[in-house]
Amino acid sequence: MNLFSLRNACSTALLLGLAVPVHAVPLAPQFDGIYLNGDGANSRWVQVADDWRGSLYGDQSWGTGIWGLADHAQVMGLPNDDPGIVQTLTTHVGQINFADQNFINTWGTAWGTPQLAPIFANATENSQDNWASSFWGYIAITTPGAYNLGVLYDDGFRFSLFGAGGSSQSLQVDGLNPRDRLGFAEDLLLSPGLYAYQLDAYERLETGAVQLAWYVPGANDWSVVPQSSLYTSPVPEPSVVLLMLAGLVGYGLSVGRTRR
Repeated sequence: MNLFSLRNACSTALLLGLAVPVHAVPLAPQFDGIYLNGDGANSRWVQVADDWRGSLYGDQSWGTGIWGLADHAQVMGLPNDDPGIVQTLTTHVGQINFADQNFINTWGTAWGTPQLAPIFANATENSQDNWASSFWGYIAITTPGAYNLGVLYDDGFRFSLFGAGGSSQSLQVDGLNPRDRLGFAEDLLLSPGLYAYQLDAYERLETGAVQLAWYVPGANDWSVVPQSSLYTSPVPEPSVVLLMLAGLVGYGLSVGRTRR
């Protein structure tokens, strides 16, 4: 069933007074408790030359640059002195909401007004193609309930959220694709605590962007995950008082959504 048909089916069910199935995938945190005032995300950025050739289509005459996740992994693994590298940057960032100047000029206000990718902050007049990025750390959940996480991408990405006991949920879009946002097909039932995450993204030519957003309980739209909910590393165990407060917060009605 396509998305249009699914929406029609749900609308018909509501009109007839029928119950629409509710789904949310439970995922327990790696670290329980309420964590406040996060310090942001770890990030690493690599830009390669436009004539760099990776493992996907590098053997073709037209196959220069970054074409997909396999090329992303190869680029991120290059030594800093590799001749194919234009520049690299490893830094902490507050939010994950970045794009190149071309994307900002063309689409920025329609997609949460991303900031210029920090790897280009000192060289905006130079080429801003064929760049890869990786972000990692922890997302803090303070209110239990049904959440969805989604990534704005151009050209592609892979996102993984890790819970307790080796459990995880992942999203990815491989290859070259126009700008879009993809979220989980079903909401995630999350509890107060820290969840590890990894987000890899890349751009080949023209416009590029990467943004981590979420749909929180009671919200009407996506919003960028704020710095206060992002941690670069696990923090000390929260106080007993905060743990008690977390235990007093009840789970509300979880509404499953298909996000895009």
